[in-house]
Amino acid sequence: MRNSESKRFFRTVALFLAVILVVSLALSQIYLQGENFYFQDVRERDELAGSVTYLICGASYVMYGVKPDIVDQYLGVKSYDLCSGLLTMQGRYTLLAQELARNPVHTVVLEVSCDTLLRRRAEDGPEGDLAMLGKLHGLKERLPYFLQAFPLKEWPAVYYDYVSKGILAAERLPFGTYTTRNKNLSRGYYGEHNQPPPMPTDFRGLYKIYAHPEEIPQENVDGLERLIKLCQDNGANVLLITTPQSKIYNCMYRNMDFFQTWFNDFAARHGITYYNFNLYNRKLELLPDDTAFYDETHLNDYGAEEFSKLFGRLMADRAAGKDIDWQFYKTYADLDYFSDYWNS
Repeated sequence: MRNSESKRFFRTVALFLAVILVVSLALSQIYLQGENFYFQDVRERDELAGSVTYLICGASYVMYGVKPDIVDQYLGVKSYDLCSGLLTMQGRYTLLAQELARNPVHTVVLEVSCDTLLRRRAEDGPEGDLAMLGKLHGLKERLPYFLQAFPLKEWPAVYYDYVSKGILAAERLPFGTYTTRNKNLSRGYYGEHNQPPPMPTDFRGLYKIYAHPEEIPQENVDGLERLIKLCQDNGANVLLITTPQSKIYNCMYRNMDFFQTWFNDFAARHGITYYNFNLYNRKLELLPDDTAFYDETHLNDYGAEEFSKLFGRLMADRAAGKDIDWQFYKTYADLDYFSDYWNS
């Protein structure tokens, strides 16, 4: 009798776990196949395979900041933003390797910032890699990435993320919008149209009150070098850029020239060029805080349009052999002087 009850108990537990597994797998597939979320672009990249010639790779600063259609108009290319929020070096490498292998890419623009250098995966958590799983094809690609990117302690977070996003995606099924692409997502660019909250304007009170850490994890340096080698091994030219941040952000941090010097030296060692668009000499006029940004470090849709025009124009001039270096300040100290924070 006791043995029979034990068998019944284990069968019930096994059945319960099997139901949970089936439901979980079904929900995760609804999430992955539906591409309902802002960072999911597998189908679009597949459709464009073989035609992309210009890649802009980075994290959220690219996703919110560079419009490929405008870049195309100025440079005569077919461009794509390979990006997602908190995208790790591993994520960037994986996406770049895929697209370089199936597209005639001649130029890769790598977006870099102090965040790129200082980011620590263990401290930032799994968000960037969770999004990355949603940008990959099938189990064949996702499983190796999962095993490499996520320590065992984060596996429950992956499960919760897949199931919760699957539930949200499943809620759209009755309305026939399961596979409707997000209209704000175009070739990796995600337009931020929301009205931003007012940013601080107390420049004198906030002037140089913060400093970024200056200890750069070697894994990030190695990761950046890996990206450059991957691009060059595939015959692509490499360019480093820093996208614009707000005037108030640049006002608050006192050691930005540490990173400016680091990136200049790094680029010189690897025979490539670096442009910091925070130091563009008409940046304050072109991209004012109150109209071009939705927070202190990210452009809004209007700001992305203006920046993309600027980027396209300057890169077109550069490709034509024109000198564009004179349009950039050399240091943040120069920017500080001409920004006149203390009288703002």
